[in-house]
Amino acid sequence: MILHQYLPLFLVMYGKFFEKVIQQLVYGVMLSHAQSHLLYKVQRHLDFSALEQACSEYHHSAGPGTPATHTVDRLLRTLVIKYLYDLSLRELEVRLYSDLLVRWFVGYQLFDVLPDHSTLQRFEAWVAQEHKRLCFDEVLHQIETDYPDERIKIQIGDTYAMHAQAARENLSTLLRHTCIHVLESAVQSLPVDLTQALAGFIWTSLFGVYKQVPEFALSKEERLQRLLLVARAAYDFHSRIFTILNQRPATEFPELRKHLGYLHKILSDEFSATEEVVQRLSSKQQGSFRIGSATDPEATYRVHGLNPEDTSFGYNIQLATSTAGFIHETKAYTGAEPDQSGVAPLVAEQIMHLGLCPPKLIYDQAAGSGKTRADVAQVSDGQTQLISRLLPYEKRTSRFGPYDFALSQDGASLTCPNAKVSQVAYRAGSGEGRDFRFFDFQCWSEEPAIHLNAAQADISRRCPLWEKCRDSHQGPHSMRQVFISDYRDQVLAAQQYNQTDDFLYEMKIRSKIERVIFELTHYNGARRCRKRGVHNADWQSKMCATAYNIKLWMRRLYSPVPRRVARAY
Repeated sequence: MILHQYLPLFLVMYGKFFEKVIQQLVYGVMLSHAQSHLLYKVQRHLDFSALEQACSEYHHSAGPGTPATHTVDRLLRTLVIKYLYDLSLRELEVRLYSDLLVRWFVGYQLFDVLPDHSTLQRFEAWVAQEHKRLCFDEVLHQIETDYPDERIKIQIGDTYAMHAQAARENLSTLLRHTCIHVLESAVQSLPVDLTQALAGFIWTSLFGVYKQVPEFALSKEERLQRLLLVARAAYDFHSRIFTILNQRPATEFPELRKHLGYLHKILSDEFSATEEVVQRLSSKQQGSFRIGSATDPEATYRVHGLNPEDTSFGYNIQLATSTAGFIHETKAYTGAEPDQSGVAPLVAEQIMHLGLCPPKLIYDQAAGSGKTRADVAQVSDGQTQLISRLLPYEKRTSRFGPYDFALSQDGASLTCPNAKVSQVAYRAGSGEGRDFRFFDFQCWSEEPAIHLNAAQADISRRCPLWEKCRDSHQGPHSMRQVFISDYRDQVLAAQQYNQTDDFLYEMKIRSKIERVIFELTHYNGARRCRKRGVHNADWQSKMCATAYNIKLWMRRLYSPVPRRVARAY
């Protein structure tokens, strides 16, 4: 009876003491067996103090209110757990409740209240918006403290595909889905004006009728007719909404304008329209960055080969790693962004955020143009040399190419393989460079009569290299035009460097980045984007790279056998 009466008071007085004792026993036993675990190693070597200081403004520090239940240091560690183990937010919540080692690493006591997925989502969204590079840069900085030579190592660049969190849509469905987004935004923004603007609009032309025959059951001609009907209605719909917005300030209704812009892009990329006729554009006339889904309009098609499996819908992720395997830069672009356009930013971003400029950047043939080399030299102030195979200019035609002609030092004249000189040059309209012109009188010992054709001309009097310089269908009075790129010097320098032993070795070690990409996409969650938009893809790629760097860092620190280094870089 006495025990029953005083038991609640006893628990209140000594409950915390027993909780602490139990926690010490449980955590003590657990940690005695976890010294080889990844989290135990990370806890010993990764310093979160700089991260905590940068994120301290997440919680208000003055004014009314109770102290935060889940502090920034704990939320940061939870975020690291999420990407170390490639977890969704709900999986992360379950992991906190079920894994004692994770709970210990994050900093929660055995009987503490743990955060739910909504709390974790709000913190991650805030960090992604305010400090997107914070974790990536800080981890890399601490790695460089242990391995100072990382800052001077040669780097290797490449790209990989990140699949969008959206399904591909055929064109009719895409138009209808985008129009729905426009309509939803317009209903919230301008309900009265919308009602007046859409008076008389034929909705069945845009969305069809109930129990419409599915598209796969139609013939090719019937599918085209339905598509053109939907496109014509979408043009009308766009025009009506645009008329409303055109009468208002450009700063109003940004969400509606954004979706209307997506609709305009789809129509302009896929169709040509007059007042009465809407036609489908040919594949060569269609836009380069075509939207493939209204769910994620920033995702586009990434084509990296001739086979169907080489085409993916999503984002193109640029990557730069050191020869030791650590990732020094990663950046996301929409899928249709060509590889070469992201090469120079790999160097520029490191200079801006890390104060680091690699001596060399090895890349595949996508970076083989002179322009890409010039861009890298410009952003690095000449400190970074781009190493790659040259584009196969000589395979495009059997004729003499631009690099078979000799340009004078002052760039004013061009000499052909037969020692004829031309000083007639004009800026090219289709590229960055000049077109030099060689006329017929320079290629004949006696200029043939104007009326003569190729069969009647005396070929013994023409240039002996005529057949290698002109196409077979060209007549005796044809002019030879030679394009000389503004980046000719970069290509010539690369031709000379690519004959050296250093280049051969660098091409051999370029394949190291394929192992990094495999580990990122198969074990660190970098293959599929969990959210939508380029910004979120960029955040995820950086956090996946952070997780990869941490794992490689721990492996190197605790490797029982030091790795042999075959070369000093």
